[in-house]
Amino acid sequence: MSGVKWMIGPVALLSLLVVLGWLQYQWVGQVGEAEQERMRASLESSSRRFADDVTEEMFFLLRYLRLDGLEGAAASLVEGREVYVNEVRYPELLSGLYVYSLDGALLQLDDDGELVEAVWPEAFRGLKDKLEDLGQSVGDRRRGQQSPVPVVWRDPLAVAVPIAWFRRGRPPAAAGFTVATFDELVIRDTILPELAARHFGPDYDVVVVDRTGEVFYSTTEASELSHPDAEGDIPRMGRFLGRPDSVRGKAPRRPFSDRGDSFRGGDPVRWRFMVRHQEGSLEEAVARARARNLVVSFGILGLLAASIVLVAAATRRATELNNQKMEFIAGVSHELRTPVAVLRSAGQNLADGSVSGKDQVLRYGELIESEGRRLNDLVEQVLELSGIQSQKRRYRRDRVAVEDVIEEAVSDCDDIASQRGVAIDTSFETSGLTMAGDHEALRRALANLITNAVKHGGDENSIELRAEERPGSLVALSVSDRGPGIVPKDQVHVFDAFYRGARAQERQVAGSGLGLSLVRHIAHEHGGDVTLDARPGGGCRFTLLIPKYQELG
Repeated sequence: MSGVKWMIGPVALLSLLVVLGWLQYQWVGQVGEAEQERMRASLESSSRRFADDVTEEMFFLLRYLRLDGLEGAAASLVEGREVYVNEVRYPELLSGLYVYSLDGALLQLDDDGELVEAVWPEAFRGLKDKLEDLGQSVGDRRRGQQSPVPVVWRDPLAVAVPIAWFRRGRPPAAAGFTVATFDELVIRDTILPELAARHFGPDYDVVVVDRTGEVFYSTTEASELSHPDAEGDIPRMGRFLGRPDSVRGKAPRRPFSDRGDSFRGGDPVRWRFMVRHQEGSLEEAVARARARNLVVSFGILGLLAASIVLVAAATRRATELNNQKMEFIAGVSHELRTPVAVLRSAGQNLADGSVSGKDQVLRYGELIESEGRRLNDLVEQVLELSGIQSQKRRYRRDRVAVEDVIEEAVSDCDDIASQRGVAIDTSFETSGLTMAGDHEALRRALANLITNAVKHGGDENSIELRAEERPGSLVALSVSDRGPGIVPKDQVHVFDAFYRGARAQERQVAGSGLGLSLVRHIAHEHGGDVTLDARPGGGCRFTLLIPKYQELG
């Protein structure tokens, strides 16, 4: 019952950890979904700002190209260009400024601020035709007067801002157009990289393609991004044309309306950009982050669970060790009581003069010497254990004769063997074997094995002690008995300190539970080992393995 009680606390804590793990799993899932929505909203916002900023960098010039007539156009354009160059980050984006009048004349603003005659570049042949058509439609009275409208040309990128002609009582008409052309290499090599880094950072891939699908700019080696997380058009004219003008301290105004028909020249979209997370998609990035969070969370919970198990096991072990120590104290007290009682009785008889005659004195002397040795062995065991546990015990590495150790160990056990009527048979497969170790420690270890065999071997017991050489330069000292053996559940604990088997407790066999533990410590300190071969009803065989002594050089 006590074994069940101590498990209630750890099991309850482990159950609580399981509940916390389930809640953590649910919470991490919810956090992942919220994070995915946040990242998607942030990416969409970044995409809009990216498109707006690229568009603004390209068409910021429009704010300075509004002319009220052809007279003084050169001076107005020079002034607007100077303000533009001083206020923008990429003045090199502007590649040319032209004035196109409805009579077909084309003038270019040169570096000296003069309008000189020019010829339409071949790439802008389509823009020229479009402006000529607009000029004819404005001058055709049968189609009515039309307000001037801007023209955004897609390929190559250019913009034509109408030069208004105001007449009293009538709508304004177009007297011509101011045409600005852009250097697309500046957009590709300077503007797009800086804005992509600012708005998307290193976690996203950005690809910009033209209307034919050819890559114009890319932050990755991929030619296209399948299933992008976000995409949009460049320029984003609908947003830009409705933005108020506050750059030069002017009152906010809308240079053009927000309607989709506020410009001419067809679809003004020059490029399309696609953005995708480097993990493959936002879903995959969030899934990986969720997996990492789960690994960390469950790792922490696992450590807590392991800590609970270890603390519970340590507590259980401490309780068992305390019980074993109490049993050890009881066993040692019992072991001490017998020789002390015998010694006191013998001393009392000698003091009272009750012992007379040479034979009685001799018998009392032998009794005192035997019980004194028994008491000394018990004290040595306790001191041995204390020295081993405090790491202060050190063993010598001398040349030890196997036959001498066996003879002395058997002599130490003669009394207990004679009292129980147990015969000890010794045999040597090889004579002259030597071991490397501490003579006294090895003698005590072997004597403990013999004493253990005598005590637990039963009524019809006999002991066989055998010495042989084993592979690996080892000497094997085997002690076998014909007792009832050891049950399997006790076999794994026979070498534990203070442990006494169930059968020994039932039969009330005297002992402290230290003998076999000391044997194992002595064997390990000598670089050897001790093994057990036992089965219920078939006796036991303990084998002490000690390295052979080898001459140096």
